[in-house]
Amino acid sequence: MLPKVKPQLSQKRRKSEQDPVEARIQNPARQQANNSEALDASSNFLQSASHLEPDFGGRLDQMPTELPLIEDSAEEFQGVPGTVLGDGGELGLVNKQYVSEYTPEQPGFQHAGTPYELAEKLSKVGYQCLHYLAVQIALLLNTPTSRIRALLLEGPSGCGKSFMAKSLAKITGAELMCLSCYKGMITQNLVEAPSTLALANAMAGKGENRPEDLMNLGIISRAYLKSQSHPVILLIDELDKPDGAIDTFFLGPIQDARIWLESRGPIDANPDNLLIMFTKNFHRSIDEALLRRCHPIKMTYLDSTLERKILSPHCHPQLVANLVAIADRMRHSGGSYAFERPPAPEELLTAGLYVANLINWGMTDFAFVGRNLWATISKSEHDRAVLEHMLRFHPDFMDPLIPDPKNASLDQIQAKLGRLVLDRIVEDPDALKRERAWKEIEYQ
Repeated sequence: MLPKVKPQLSQKRRKSEQDPVEARIQNPARQQANNSEALDASSNFLQSASHLEPDFGGRLDQMPTELPLIEDSAEEFQGVPGTVLGDGGELGLVNKQYVSEYTPEQPGFQHAGTPYELAEKLSKVGYQCLHYLAVQIALLLNTPTSRIRALLLEGPSGCGKSFMAKSLAKITGAELMCLSCYKGMITQNLVEAPSTLALANAMAGKGENRPEDLMNLGIISRAYLKSQSHPVILLIDELDKPDGAIDTFFLGPIQDARIWLESRGPIDANPDNLLIMFTKNFHRSIDEALLRRCHPIKMTYLDSTLERKILSPHCHPQLVANLVAIADRMRHSGGSYAFERPPAPEELLTAGLYVANLINWGMTDFAFVGRNLWATISKSEHDRAVLEHMLRFHPDFMDPLIPDPKNASLDQIQAKLGRLVLDRIVEDPDALKRERAWKEIEYQ
């Protein structure tokens, strides 16, 4: 009697049985059938959900990408010890950009005070405010109005537009809500957006399927709703990044202090508790109708006096003076040296802290310090080229030890920057030689 022999499976078949994904790949007919079933299911879902939102229209590209958290999972997730669900408060983490030790005596915009009181309060939370800017903001906050107060801050990047909103929120006790605009953003979702989870539950026959349950409130609607109970600052950052359609989107809400929604009744805001702050650079002009509803302010970089107040608590006084002098020359050099983006106070503070670390580490070679600060105070290729040209040929930066600045090496130019930054802080080994050279030039 012959022994039973187990049938030998081919290598291809064994691999298919072990790996279902590989089996589907090797069976294109089955894969095509599965894909067809998936497409049919998706089409049926879109057709069934299209009546819930007129603007949705069954288009896949308008479906929201973020799914709300399922309630059962949220309760289970909250029960995990030590789990951080929001801003890190359970771990003791504090975001100092939004939290301050300053506590307003009387929360609310109407208690911001006079321009002098406003500027003093802002300085306590780290914002050094120009007097003209303090007057403009005080006028807006202290003038009664029946519509929403809207402030339009226009200025170069780094001049403190967004920081102004954060600082105002701290001194008024307002909740800060931020929206960063971008090209191609869907403005309708700022008011309300379809809830993918609610739509899926509705298709499965779960829940009450009320219209308000199928739509999530957008950030503008939430800001209007929260203003009914406490002060709110809604920061619309970089308004000029999207196209001009977003400008007309705010006309009615600002004028009427009301948001109209399709899934539920309108939401009224408390005009005394809501401040909308728009910021923009110079990408495009703002619609005239929106400008009429806003208080426009053109912001500039701080003057040298306020910059010294910002830098002095963190840097050596002489280092502050040296950095501010270089920044002033970069900003006010006229058309001969046109920088696209001169250093802002934040970048000067970063440069000052970098230099302090280099000094503590004993790295005080002028060329090395200048090379490490080169990209910090001149961010773009254009500005670095202008900075190099200014250090080569500007009369204030002439060096008698470099008789031919046109053909000087970049290392020599960066050493000049390092010497200017460390002036009267680190001893210049060529000081006597440079002084004799100046005397020879004067004599000749």
